[in-house]
Amino acid sequence: MIKETFITIAICTYNRASYLRDTLNDLANQTAENSQFEILVIDNNSSDQTQEVCRKFQEANSNLQFRVVKEKKQGLSYARNRAIEEAETDTLLYIDDDVELKSDFVSAAIDYMNRYPEAVCAGGRIFVRFDESEPDWIPDELMPMFGLHDLGDDERFYPKTNFPRGGNMLIKKEVFDTIGQFDTDLGRIGKQLLGSEEKAFFDRAREHGYHLHYWPSMSLHHRIGQKRLTKEYLKNQSIGIGLSENLRLKELPGKKAVKLLSEIVKFTGSIILSIGYLMRGRTKAASFILQFRIWVLRGFLKADRGGV
Repeated sequence: MIKETFITIAICTYNRASYLRDTLNDLANQTAENSQFEILVIDNNSSDQTQEVCRKFQEANSNLQFRVVKEKKQGLSYARNRAIEEAETDTLLYIDDDVELKSDFVSAAIDYMNRYPEAVCAGGRIFVRFDESEPDWIPDELMPMFGLHDLGDDERFYPKTNFPRGGNMLIKKEVFDTIGQFDTDLGRIGKQLLGSEEKAFFDRAREHGYHLHYWPSMSLHHRIGQKRLTKEYLKNQSIGIGLSENLRLKELPGKKAVKLLSEIVKFTGSIILSIGYLMRGRTKAASFILQFRIWVLRGFLKADRGGV
């Protein structure tokens, strides 16, 4: 039964108990009325203190509508799909388990919903906050790899080349009823850093005539810890990007060929960008932007060699 709750804040989590604790605490301090939203945590087989964090949060915030559900099928897309089934409202606002929220985050989302009742797919702005100082070896062009998603200050429809990101996206259930749920062959699966499930989902939404709204005031910060800055993690993430794009287009050989060509073009462009960073004395940034493109291309080709 649909309750009077306006919105479900859905958090899919896997082994990030300390970050989740902080995110939940931010949700406990929202200016929105408690009756206007529910908090739904989907625990995707975490082996850390996630359940304990949720238990303590529930005890300390009995005034909030809060639930935690365990999804045993491993994978972010399975967890997101479980949230659709469990949500007690007709609107899900997915956020990551490692984000910082301003106190008016939920109020901003509800305000947009009231102003644009026809909007069924929307994305918010995502800034990046490093737990320690921002590394100087990250090229500006690769900041989206760490979650940056900023289309400016103006409300607008997403251009055809862009789409909402999973760390801050609002979707009404009617869209899932029409086009189906997230592709469980895509998205992160435990420590396997796949992706592209959001791109595939919103491609289908567009094919069915849905507009994608960009709501800049619905903003948050994505936290990046030191673990996600190690060479091994970045390598796996980059290869995962390539693998995921190949998987997303596996039934579309023509589009897959175009995508491969675009990756080669991007690599060429990265050489030019690398030279620019070298001229500015940012040798590590110059090296990383090339290494990233090599890893992505390697992942894309690996899928065709049966590497998935």
